Formats: sequence, structure tokens, C-alpha cells
Amino acid sequence: MNIDSLEAVRLGGLTQRIRIRGTNAANPVLLLMQQGPGLPIINEVRGYERRLGLERDFTVVYWDQRGTGLSSLPLRRNGRRFEVSQALMVDDTVALLQLLHDRFGAETIIAGFSFGATFAAQAAVRRPDLVAALVATAMDVDIPFADRYTYDFLLTTARQRGNRRAIRQLERMGPHPDTKHFATRARWTANFGGVTANITFNGLLRRLLAGLLRSPDYSIADIARTVAGITASQAALLPELATTDLVRTMPRLEVPIVLAQGRLDRVAPGEAVQRFHDKLAAPSKELVWFEESAHTPQYDEPAKFRELLLSVRAGVLANS
Repeated sequence: MNIDSLEAVRLGGLTQRIRIRGTNAANPVLLLMQQGPGLPIINEVRGYERRLGLERDFTVVYWDQRGTGLSSLPLRRNGRRFEVSQALMVDDTVALLQLLHDRFGAETIIAGFSFGATFAAQAAVRRPDLVAALVATAMDVDIPFADRYTYDFLLTTARQRGNRRAIRQLERMGPHPDTKHFATRARWTANFGGVTANITFNGLLRRLLAGLLRSPDYSIADIARTVAGITASQAALLPELATTDLVRTMPRLEVPIVLAQGRLDRVAPGEAVQRFHDKLAAPSKELVWFEESAHTPQYDEPAKFRELLLSVRAGVLANS
């Protein structure tokens, strides 16, 4: 029996939206946690299924997290400002994992992307009993190191290409951009091939907007709130996340973890992920390199990424 439902769930005292899709409720549950901050994922349901074909083998849960997409927050209600913070994102994740466990009767496989992987790992530290395995893709591990790495890459590339505009903007912002300059750095990182292989910043933006417009789940008002939510989430989360260093703060994880890392990633550098992998204690751990990928292996090498998820599924079923 096909499963396809858009649902409102209460997480952290707020109504948030998930879409659940699959072909057999007995399949393992796979929760997808989007990169960001601020990016939705329910708008990508069709794209994920077209590229990865996951719904035959998993019950897939797409979740617009607090402040994003269909879970975007009004700035104020009854005079009270809604909050978006790292602690609340992790609390919400634990709450959703508990809800899924209660509904499906089994632990959840999480595939987290970028900061989605970071929040997923922090939730797994809190409640390993709710997590069957974690696939952490391009996980943000060490932000101070990543900031310097990205800046050096961008400035070196800009000088090699003689891009005076990029040089001028990069030198003005420095290696640790504030929220106002985050989009500028993201633009140059994408344009220099460090986010998604062979897609520029404008191309990524067009794909986001096209996905929102084509999705049956988003009204025009939802799209407007989604766009506003990206900026608001970044303003709330980026200063707090700037000191993230999982190598130092997360020495152990009580669930199996696979780290999926693009060799060309200029956002979450592989050197930091390698250090995290080498120092982490876990029931099982593996670092899988995607040689032709940047920050988005799920887009750049979808066939290999699908096979990785299927191998994790096989391991979970073998141990159940």
C-alpha cells in the first residue's frame, strides 16, 4: 500500500510539517534532515525520488524543520518572538524521532545533510535508542576551521581567475563573515564549484524556487514565508553555530555512523571530517568519499549515494 501524507505535528510546542512517502510501512523509516540553515526539503520530494528512488526501500520522512518552508515561523505572535536555536532544533529532532518510533515501532535511520547532519548527530547523542543509524553527509564538524579553509580557497581561486570583484568582496568580509556577508560567501563558493558540482549560485537559487513553485504543497504565501525563513534562520543560527567543533565536543556516539564526504567540498572540508572520523568512538563508523562531489553528494553522485543508503538499510535489517 502506498503511503503519501502531508502531516502537521507538534514539536517543541509548535506545529511543523512532515511529508511521509513510501510503498510499504514495514520498510525501515528514513528521516531526511536538510542542509541550511533555513532551507526546506518538502519541496524536493519529487526531485529526491527521481534521483534516488528511495521510496521503494524506505518509508521516507521529509521534514521542514523549525523556521523553514512549511514550518516557517511568524516573527511574532501575541507580542512573543518565536525562537530558532541550535538547542531547539535538536529538541525538535528528538521529539520527531520519538513520534516516528511510537508510530512505526522501530528506530529511525537518519540521513542528515550539512547542519542537518550536525543536528542529527547531537540528537543521536541524546537518544541513541531512537536511531538505527546515521548517514552524515557533508557534516559541519569544525566551523572555525571551515571558515578559514573556505576563505583561503575562495581568495586563492579569485586571484587565479583574476576576478577583481570577488577579491574585493572577500577581502572586505574576511574569513569569518557575519550574517550580512554569509550569502556573498555562499555565492562565490557555489560559483567556484564548492557547493554543487557544475551549478552556480544562481542555478541553485533557480532550482530552489522552481521546486517551491512546482510543489503541490506550497502556496504562494508559503513560498514567501519560506524565502523569509531562510534569512531569519540564518540570522538566528549562524552566530551560535560559529563555534561548532564536534571533534572536541563529540568524542563518542552510541549509534552506527557513515560519513559521506565530497572530495571537492569547499564548505565542510574533508580534512575536518577525517579528523572527526578518526577520533570518534562508535559501534561502527565509516568514511565514504565521493570523488566527483562537492557539498552535495546526494545531487552530484546520486547513484552512489543511493547504494550507500541501501547498504545502511541492509545492515540495519541484518541487526534487527
